[in-house]
Amino acid sequence: MKISIKGNKLFLEDGQVIFLTKELYSKFSLNNKDNLSEQEFYSLVYYRLKLSAYNMLLKRDYFKKELSNKLKEKLNFPDIIEDVIEYFSDKGYLNDFEKAQSYAKLHSNYGKNKLSYFFQQMGLDRESIHDILYNNEENEIENIKNLWLKLGNKEYNKKVASLMRRGFTYGDIKKAISSLDKEE
Repeated sequence: MKISIKGNKLFLEDGQVIFLTKELYSKFSLNNKDNLSEQEFYSLVYYRLKLSAYNMLLKRDYFKKELSNKLKEKLNFPDIIEDVIEYFSDKGYLNDFEKAQSYAKLHSNYGKNKLSYFFQQMGLDRESIHDILYNNEENEIENIKNLWLKLGNKEYNKKVASLMRRGFTYGDIKKAISSLDKEE
């Protein structure tokens, strides 16, 4: 593969740019090179994407699909990105199920519908989504009650609409309201 290097940038034939570190220069002996074999190219891109992924994972946890999309923004080599994602999954740095569980706990003001939609967008399978969301129904009613009280003296229909926009089902909202009525 034809390459050209200017400063700390490696330019590919297709217009993509790989930002180089001193380590990449020395590891792949890039001084005065204008061609890379397929194996050298794969190794270079794999190593560069792995460095980027490490830096991203230092800042926060990601879903696999989310990290994959971020890496595609940097360099669009889907096969190599898949290998990098698999590497981090095998190491235990990427675990969609655990990430989804912590996300659901942090966003307790969202209902099952909204969280389910979000998790589907992040590539979780239905069984995992079910395990995370539907084993937590008692807490959901409590969350609805708390949110209902926080909404204060607003009109009944507006409060219901607000809760439904957050992904709570109408049935669960009615249960929470009737439970609040019984408590009073």
